Amino acid sequence: MSDTYGVFLARMQPVHNAHLFLVEKALEENDKVFIMLGSENKLDMLRNPFDISLRERMLRECFDEKQNRRIKVDTLPDWSMESDLEGAKIWGRYFYYNVVSRIGQKRFSLYYSDNPQILDSWFLDTEVYSFIRYRNFERNCIFEGLSSTKIRKAFMERDLAYIIRYCPQSVVNRFEYLSSYYKEVTEDPKEDFSME
Repeated sequence: MSDTYGVFLARMQPVHNAHLFLVEKALEENDKVFIMLGSENKLDMLRNPFDISLRERMLRECFDEKQNRRIKVDTLPDWSMESDLEGAKIWGRYFYYNVVSRIGQKRFSLYYSDNPQILDSWFLDTEVYSFIRYRNFERNCIFEGLSSTKIRKAFMERDLAYIIRYCPQSVVNRFEYLSSYYKEVTEDPKEDFSME
């Protein structure tokens, strides 16, 4: 019998406690967890400021060696802008087949914290729908609706207390660097883009 997989897609710009809550749920409920770090190809933008290798390092530092052996992390480039909803089904297939090719099986549980209708827009009425089990958690019920947007705002306001409250030590330890870097990004951000 093959291992059960929990899959979690997030940009982690940066990682925070709500992300970790979902990863820990996936670890509790599955043999292995596959974390897909999105927006691999985007950097120095307001919503995507931080480099993919830094995001993965901060994430990995949140788990001990035993947990890290059960976690696979890979990256996924964006092929559209977040506001582009027309290609939702194409995006769903893009995501699904990328996951399947990396975990080596068709079935997995997908952990999610936004509107579950988004998942339906990606997968409902497609050939992949029956292979995915949704594990949805309401964002507003997890750490008071915590988001990376709120964390980046705290960087701008140099609110270390907020970062300590809602972020893992891997982010807290980099507070000065992340705050300074994000401030520079906001002064001259790159434009978002879609793949041609």
